Amino acid sequence: MKKLLLPLIILSTFLSVACSQSTTRIEGKTKESASNQSIKGKFEALNPPIGRLAVVIDGNSPDPDDIGATPVMLALIQNTGLSSRLVHLSHSCDLDPFRNKARYQIDAENEMRRQNKLDELSARGIDLFGPFNNLRDFYNCRVDQAGATQDLVDAINASSIDNPLWIVEAGEPDLIGYALEAAQKNKVQHVHVVSHHPANDNSGDFFTWQQILDFGVNEHQIGDQNVGLQGPIADWDWAKNHSDSGIAFIWEMMAYAEKDGVVPFQTNKFDCSDAGMIYWWITGADNGGNKHSTPKEIKEVLLLNAVNRG
Repeated sequence: MKKLLLPLIILSTFLSVACSQSTTRIEGKTKESASNQSIKGKFEALNPPIGRLAVVIDGNSPDPDDIGATPVMLALIQNTGLSSRLVHLSHSCDLDPFRNKARYQIDAENEMRRQNKLDELSARGIDLFGPFNNLRDFYNCRVDQAGATQDLVDAINASSIDNPLWIVEAGEPDLIGYALEAAQKNKVQHVHVVSHHPANDNSGDFFTWQQILDFGVNEHQIGDQNVGLQGPIADWDWAKNHSDSGIAFIWEMMAYAEKDGVVPFQTNKFDCSDAGMIYWWITGADNGGNKHSTPKEIKEVLLLNAVNRG
């Protein structure tokens, strides 16, 4: 009997751990499902696909729109009970911003200012709208390209048919290209890349858009989100000095972007166009997701859990 005791203890421990891990997974899904059901009662359009989210933004390119869009994206994810789905966040993905192909250019001083602002707002956004328990960290691609790439590689390599990865391309495609190149080839088939504008797709310095597609990803082009989400400042007057500090912060960041001055086309406009890709995803993605969101729809979600965050 003594000889059997150790194997029985090991077997018992193994079963206990396995059951615990299985229970954790089930409880996690149950909690999200319960949360989603509660939110769906207030937001009927909620219909996210299975899988995880990776958000790759630039913000260090001439257009400052990501400064306003990033906190909106984080708020949309949090307010719909999907914070556990976010597994990657990186900014300044224009890896060589001084080779930018756009009409307007950014100089070194303003590009560094943007990096610093994006660091600040990413940290503040995570603090306000988190926790994002499956987000290892956020990354500045210009400072830690290797870390940002590896974090995205890890997210790709964790993908499967039941747990795909949806990459929101809110900037140049180069970081995505490097991650796809380094990832396990059999995992790429479970990766979706969401885009809303050829200005991002065709701005890579190291990868063309066709090269991104040739890796074997699933492409989703949802149309120019500037149409509905770049508009009059007055559309966001309701958020100014809001009692919810997260909503007030969103207004402040869009106001900062409007006053940025590097490009003239954001003057007198608030722009969170990249957040349209998140709205499309939370409302169904390729299964009927809304490609035509406006500040009215965004406001509805932002107010779902408005609180005095302090």
